[in-house]
Amino acid sequence: MKLFKSLFIVALSLLTSVTTLADIERIEITSRDTLSDSNVDFSYESISGVAYFTLDPNEDLNGAVTDIAYAPLNGDGLIEYAADFRILVPSVSVANGGLLYNVNNRGGSSFPPERSLLHPLSGMGFTYLATGWINELSPQDGRLRLHAPIVGSAEQRITGSVRYEVSVGATAEKVNIAGDGHLAYEPTAAGLASASLTRRLYQDDPRLPVERSQFQLEVVAENDSNQPIVNLSVAGGFQPGMLYELVYEAHNPVLAGAGMAAIRDMVSAIRFGDDAADELTQLGLPDIHSTVAWGNSQSGRLLRQFMFDGFNEDLNGRKVFDGVIPVIAGSGYGMFNNRFAMPTRTNGQHSNHLFPNDLFPFTYGESTDPFTGRTDSILGKARASGTVPKVMHIQTSNEYWVRGGSLPHTNPQGTTDAVLPEEVRFYSIGGSQHGSGSGLPRAATSGQLPPNPNMWAPISESLLVAMYDWVANDEAPPPSRYPQIADGSLVPSHIEGRINSRAWNQLRGVNHPDAAYTPGFASYGDRWAEERIIDRHPVTTDMYYQALVPAVNSNNNDSERSTVLPPTTQVPLATFVPWNLRAVSTGAEKSLARLSGGYIPLPTNQAEADQASDQRTPIASMYSSFSGYLSLYEAATDTLISEGYLLQGFKQTYMDIAHSNDFIFD
Repeated sequence: MKLFKSLFIVALSLLTSVTTLADIERIEITSRDTLSDSNVDFSYESISGVAYFTLDPNEDLNGAVTDIAYAPLNGDGLIEYAADFRILVPSVSVANGGLLYNVNNRGGSSFPPERSLLHPLSGMGFTYLATGWINELSPQDGRLRLHAPIVGSAEQRITGSVRYEVSVGATAEKVNIAGDGHLAYEPTAAGLASASLTRRLYQDDPRLPVERSQFQLEVVAENDSNQPIVNLSVAGGFQPGMLYELVYEAHNPVLAGAGMAAIRDMVSAIRFGDDAADELTQLGLPDIHSTVAWGNSQSGRLLRQFMFDGFNEDLNGRKVFDGVIPVIAGSGYGMFNNRFAMPTRTNGQHSNHLFPNDLFPFTYGESTDPFTGRTDSILGKARASGTVPKVMHIQTSNEYWVRGGSLPHTNPQGTTDAVLPEEVRFYSIGGSQHGSGSGLPRAATSGQLPPNPNMWAPISESLLVAMYDWVANDEAPPPSRYPQIADGSLVPSHIEGRINSRAWNQLRGVNHPDAAYTPGFASYGDRWAEERIIDRHPVTTDMYYQALVPAVNSNNNDSERSTVLPPTTQVPLATFVPWNLRAVSTGAEKSLARLSGGYIPLPTNQAEADQASDQRTPIASMYSSFSGYLSLYEAATDTLISEGYLLQGFKQTYMDIAHSNDFIFD
């Protein structure tokens, strides 16, 4: 009888642990809308709402959430939090059983069917989902937010030193230190009095202290949030391009890592049902058999962190996402899961150096950090738990210049190519800037050159479908295509301080960068590695990883052999520059413009080239007529389709860009 009683207690304990590890306690629907179009025979239901979660702090896998031990508990010993969500449910006639999860960017998300039901992906019948994962966002209509608790307590508040860097492109009197629409951490009384501020124009310039009497901090409570707006004003105003570095003691950090737990638990519940089945019934979902996550920029960095921190294993040891696609993430992670997290802060060549974002390990397979001797990989935890997803890392040539984009596929020293695990594909989209353009040139604004207009989104969206076919139907995706050290298509941007001609052929009248962005190694204090707590704000380092850039041809364009090249660059009428320099009016004009590329039209004929001393090939030498240009352009587009990098449904989008160039041949 004692044995039976003991076994009963153990069984009851195990049952209780399974049902209380984490749960969707409640789903509150706030709106339902139907997306329809008379030109198609299917529709989508768009459902928005709030999902209310709990986390068990005693579950080992939840230990990946930084500071979970200090989060407030309810009467059942669980942590309560919530996340906004939006889900698109396809009509039964087209539902395919695939869930595409989009990591929203700063609270905003756009699904293909919301843009148009005529979009090539709309008729495929995917279910689309996005959830809020960032707490530091001000409330706005349609913005998806995380509602995380403050860690610590009123009796024992957690404090710490926080660092913000502020820069403006035009004169300003007052600046939100976290960025427009974003929230910061409340200064303590002592922190408000002892806050320090410095200014400098370039990263390597000396930091010039600003007297405390010459700057003011304004703390403004934000509705429906537990973080405030913190505004900074400086006597004489902010000067364009200047870097203002603010450090102060703050309190009340939030449980930021709960955003990744919400992604894990929401997707797992939709996929496997479990205890949340009754709450999910109201969504009217089809049966889900395959799951893919994708996210651009900040959101792609979040996916790298999600995998690295082990969140692709749900609390029952199952795989959350079959496929993961970080898009334009570069080499980084983010301040997503640390004490006093700042999810929207991004390191760059001009600003935000040495924030803990671009950290080792960079690669999906194992590599060794030359500064610590540590060996690790992004997929290490997933491999140990048997939950490795298929991965497609997609980026543009701009990430190589401004986000250390080579490091995910080389060793940290930049001397050899890394070996890609069999589950990983790497696609570098050439001749493009960070954000996909319309394909049509426009005037210069914040950069010295007009922005790079290349449209690359159809390629990444085509590869999203290829990922689904890979995980759901075991159909091999197109082969990786990216520049490599071994074949000479990946090179240093500069050699002995001078621009490398293999990375850029100098053009008269065009300024070129003095350097590309290179991530540095720094110490954040003794508690960073194990607890993700910053005790030290590094201001400089002499230890840098070696980032490289794609080699260019004689026209300064990327190669179709080492990059997935849009037809606009394969059959060029211009140089599609992967970088840009800050406009003089925005200050610090020697620095790279933030996430921007450039556009330089090719000379029309040889006489124009000679007059400008332009060594690039004139348009008239490449194409005898507009019809000749159009024929080559269409062939390049068809090749991308036949190779699997582009869906047939996007062909007309690219052809429309080509047709808009007919005036050049008049």
